[in-house]
Amino acid sequence: MKNALLEPLRQQLLPLPDKLLPGESLYGQAAVLVLISRTPEPSLLYTKRADHLRSHAGEVCFPGGHWEPGDLHLADTALRETWEEIGLSSYSIELLGCLEPGHTRAGTPVQPVVGTYDPHVPLVANPAELDVIFQVPLADFRRGIQVRTDRILRQGIEYRVPAYRYQHYEIWGFTAAITARLLKYLDNSADVPVGVL
Repeated sequence: MKNALLEPLRQQLLPLPDKLLPGESLYGQAAVLVLISRTPEPSLLYTKRADHLRSHAGEVCFPGGHWEPGDLHLADTALRETWEEIGLSSYSIELLGCLEPGHTRAGTPVQPVVGTYDPHVPLVANPAELDVIFQVPLADFRRGIQVRTDRILRQGIEYRVPAYRYQHYEIWGFTAAITARLLKYLDNSADVPVGVL
């Protein structure tokens, strides 16, 4: 990934969270890791949740999950979950910062953490949680893979969230909202718009 895109992106992101103080808890909160490949033509990494899961079965998402005691902060949560879900070690990841936190349909507060990763490291989907790992080139967002705009009502406020289709995968809801937010930041970092928002 070119520094011309990476550094301006880093400058727009929120700082990584501080370590928790002894006795502090983030119970009920979650984090996801938005991973950009370190390649000449960067891609975003997504996972598809296993169809047998009770929650969000078959949905496309970023690696991540709920905070657990022992996690130093929500970025640590995102790194731990990424290792558990796709076998990508924190040694292969460079954290850049955070996007604004949001909430899932169920009301769970989620901190999106952004990082880059070495795409040459083999990834393995944990079959207890995932069906597949896939990447979407940023160039495809440029070409226009948005298929619709969903209207989501939350606490009396209507949000317009794009939905994307790549091959046979549909990226929608909270994951699409995070994607759109990142694409907007990347759009501000490059001469050529990255996303159709």
